[in-house]
Amino acid sequence: MSNLTKSQQELADLLLNTKIEAKVIRRKQKEDGSYYLEEGSRPTSPIDFAKDPGEFALKVHEVKIEAPLSPIYINLRNLPEEVLTKIAQVLSEVKLETPQDFCTGVPKAALVIAQKFSEVSKMPFMDVFEKIGQNTDRKIVIKEGVTPKPNTKLLVIDDVIAHGKSKLEALEAAKTVGFYANMLVLIDREQGGVEQVEKEGCKVYAAMKLTDILDYYMGKNMITKEQYEKSIDYLSKSKV
Repeated sequence: MSNLTKSQQELADLLLNTKIEAKVIRRKQKEDGSYYLEEGSRPTSPIDFAKDPGEFALKVHEVKIEAPLSPIYINLRNLPEEVLTKIAQVLSEVKLETPQDFCTGVPKAALVIAQKFSEVSKMPFMDVFEKIGQNTDRKIVIKEGVTPKPNTKLLVIDDVIAHGKSKLEALEAAKTVGFYANMLVLIDREQGGVEQVEKEGCKVYAAMKLTDILDYYMGKNMITKEQYEKSIDYLSKSKV
């Protein structure tokens, strides 16, 4: 029996079966044995599995290039309207402990998700963050002119949580200008990010766990046993 609700199962189906042209970063090896990252693109699903050697390099590989590669990738950018709407529906079904005044998205992937969530949930949207810098110098900061009343409750929405570093950056920035910030994410990769963020005093609501999605796919024979086992093994070994 699946741990996913009916609407979560419908979303999981869409995330595996929808095809989008997406950026894929691969790790390549030079003759001297050292690594470098190469950016390309190919048709992928929002949840996809490695097809070529070197897939998938993630943000962690920008800093720690020799880290194990992920056999599974979640990319929730450039999604069709149908998928965005279903994501917003699944997020809006999450029970929050306290009412929130506004929602916002972590740039850039989660901005459109937060705007669609606002439409579905009727929670007002506020554009709070911007991203500055490139690659390892990226920083999330507050947009100029954003000055909330003290303790305005802000629900910060993001697509996926893995290790929590960029989430903490956004939440800390929100707190410095007076927001009382908590977080809602669609998928928890279960790599320690939720615990990292909650240790800093912010509640994290996660609509779905990646292992529950993988269990659902495996139960319906939508992925191979090898894809399932490699992904579960990777997730269990890559917690922070």
